[in-house]
Amino acid sequence: MKRLILAGLLAAVSTSARADDDAIRDANRQDVRCVLAMSVMARNETYKQWGTFGVFFYAGRIEGRDPGFSLSDAVKREVRLIRPDEYNAEIKRCSDLLADRSRAYEAMKPPAPRGSGR
Repeated sequence: MKRLILAGLLAAVSTSARADDDAIRDANRQDVRCVLAMSVMARNETYKQWGTFGVFFYAGRIEGRDPGFSLSDAVKREVRLIRPDEYNAEIKRCSDLLADRSRAYEAMKPPAPRGSGR
């Protein structure tokens, strides 16, 4: 009986770990696509600063999620997989998420003190 319980627990842990690995892999891939999309965006002088912010934001998310992840290898792999007609949708998706996060950070700022020249 103890062996059955142990086997069941091991199977559950193994399945959970595999699901976590898949979730991390999928999230990393989405963020690598954002690194690429924001890099393309940063080539346009009008959007250079926003695109650069995006590259650092998404690279940081990957690093925080998976410190041993090779961004360089992933970018080389993904740049061969992403089709040119997908870039605009990726730029919009990634830029929208970055804007949401930016607004959330701005909302955390304390209000300016009264009488500060506002």
